[in-house]
Amino acid sequence: MKLAGILAATALCVPALFAQDFKLGGKVSAFSLQTPAGDTVPYSKLSGDTTVVMFISTQCPVSNAYNERMKALYSDYSRQGVKFVFVNANASESGAQVAEHAKAQGFPFQVYKDVDNLAADRFNAQVTPEAFVIAKGVIVYHGAVDDNRNETQVTAKSLRAALDSALAGKPVAQNETKAFGCSIKRAKKTT
Repeated sequence: MKLAGILAATALCVPALFAQDFKLGGKVSAFSLQTPAGDTVPYSKLSGDTTVVMFISTQCPVSNAYNERMKALYSDYSRQGVKFVFVNANASESGAQVAEHAKAQGFPFQVYKDVDNLAADRFNAQVTPEAFVIAKGVIVYHGAVDDNRNETQVTAKSLRAALDSALAGKPVAQNETKAFGCSIKRAKKTT
């Protein structure tokens, strides 16, 4: 009888472990993504001392307005040791579409698929583009790349400011901004 009680209590706790959110100021634990071809890659193989996890889309016009800025961020900061993990969590966009889009845009980085939105759910990512900066395993920034879809009207480069602070070992002054873009098209959950 005691064993049945222990098993029932354990069964109730296990879903809570997988529903854990990665929150600002909190640690990021293990999760996996897939290459567009379907190969599983653990986050630990993609991350570094400073890592940007950015949720993007192939079809969202807002996300696509940031394609050149994403390439510039990658070029500027990967040279400084920042690791970038670009993630497509849209259930409506296949791995083949992700690979095709990356090639057509000339992305110098890999875009990974988040099958069943497991990473998006844990980060509570809602839109594309939406960025998270992780420094030494802790989320130090969450939000927008900058403050305007139209690059000529940008007045605040929030993600760059967060990266500069993280790389300098300083606290991020504005550690959260409102990400804006298209909603992530989530997979239907089976219960």
